[in-house]
Amino acid sequence: MPRRLSIGVRWALRYTAVMAVTLGVFALFVQGAVARRINREAFLLTEVEAHALVDSIRTQTDEHSAAEVRAWLAARLVREVEEADPELGLGLEFLDAEGRSVVAAGSLLGQALPVPHDLLRGEQRRRTRAVNLGGEHAHLVTVEAAPGGFVRVAVDGQRYAENVDHIRDVLLGALPVVLLGTALLGWGLARGSLEPIAKITRSAQRITGSNLQEEIATDDSGDELDELAGTLNQMILRIRENVERIHRFNSNAAHELSTPLNAIRNQLGVTLDRDRDASEYRRVLEDALDRVEHLSGAVESMLRLSRTEAGLDPTRVSDVELGVVLEAVVEFFAPVAADRGIELGFSGSDEVWVRGDPAWLQQAFSNLIDNAIKYGRRGDQIRVEVEARGDQTATRVADTGPGIPAAELETIFDRFQRSNRDRSRPGFGLGLALVREIASAHGGRVEVESEANKGTCFTLWLPNHPGGRIEPSPGGSSR
Repeated sequence: MPRRLSIGVRWALRYTAVMAVTLGVFALFVQGAVARRINREAFLLTEVEAHALVDSIRTQTDEHSAAEVRAWLAARLVREVEEADPELGLGLEFLDAEGRSVVAAGSLLGQALPVPHDLLRGEQRRRTRAVNLGGEHAHLVTVEAAPGGFVRVAVDGQRYAENVDHIRDVLLGALPVVLLGTALLGWGLARGSLEPIAKITRSAQRITGSNLQEEIATDDSGDELDELAGTLNQMILRIRENVERIHRFNSNAAHELSTPLNAIRNQLGVTLDRDRDASEYRRVLEDALDRVEHLSGAVESMLRLSRTEAGLDPTRVSDVELGVVLEAVVEFFAPVAADRGIELGFSGSDEVWVRGDPAWLQQAFSNLIDNAIKYGRRGDQIRVEVEARGDQTATRVADTGPGIPAAELETIFDRFQRSNRDRSRPGFGLGLALVREIASAHGGRVEVESEANKGTCFTLWLPNHPGGRIEPSPGGSSR
């Protein structure tokens, strides 16, 4: 069995073949474009010369007699032919209205070429074409109507054909050299591309769960091996980010949960240090119960985040009319807002539908409204609006509260992210993170705009989806 070519040689041959086809097509395109340009310049030369003669004849006809014009024209044609480059093969001729030659010079002398019928009938004023006058190459001939007849200009196409041939020869001569260089370069690139295989194997063996900082070396060649190494690096990066996120989440969770747990432990320890009356024990237990309920809420929020990251549960997805859901949530929070002296209102378009989990959507809207109430001041206003915009639905929760510092807007949706003003308030900084995850699970997004002392506006964008009616039950959770 004959030995097969190595991968490097096969890649080099394929690379060379592709380059050969590409360069061949490119060479044909360049030659065609240059040929058209050169031919166009040749046609333009005859047309410009013919038009200049027509203008001169018109001027002479207005100022001189026919005999004087003919004498002037004969001298003009001979002089221009003599002054022109001999290689141009210039020919000039004036013909009467019947197409008969009156005076000619240069390559058109004695040719007796017919005038196109459409020019004789006056249907056109100019015609340019290639005509064989007996030489190796055709002449480019332009006939244009003039006072009392026609003007004909001809130039030899040899010079222009030689220019096209020269371009072709240059391209054909350069093609083998380029292909040879391409083959050598392709072989070198193929060998270099195969070199990373051993490096990929060694790097992959060094990567473990405790050593995710290791990366597979790439050489930026763009071949399959380099692409594979890049893909593996991206996979490692995603794993590393997930592990770091888990570590960060665990660290933040431990930090946030340790404070109330330590407080409960210290409070119970101090209480047990000495005997106390029943009322004091009851107060301590009630305070500990409040802290435990607070911790329970944090754990529940973490579980919700975990569930939203897993995506929507198909068994809980249905068509949701946002107006009905928002109206119920606003009604639920209305007494709380009124107790704080805050005006809470709702307005929205009719029949705005999305596809999703109604309980999760209620949770997202509840978090946004609860935050607006929590950080609002007496006399502030909160407006909840929903409207369809094209294929998207925008739900806005806007308030006239104190606003959010600009430095905190970029991290406001991060987990356990709390500003200095929140330290004295209950919560763990998970509410807005949950809103973002719920929006993402529904194929949407959440945006925030805020200005100090003027208010904040959260906008939850969701894809539109026409559907049936659903009856939600209100509920709420804070950030």
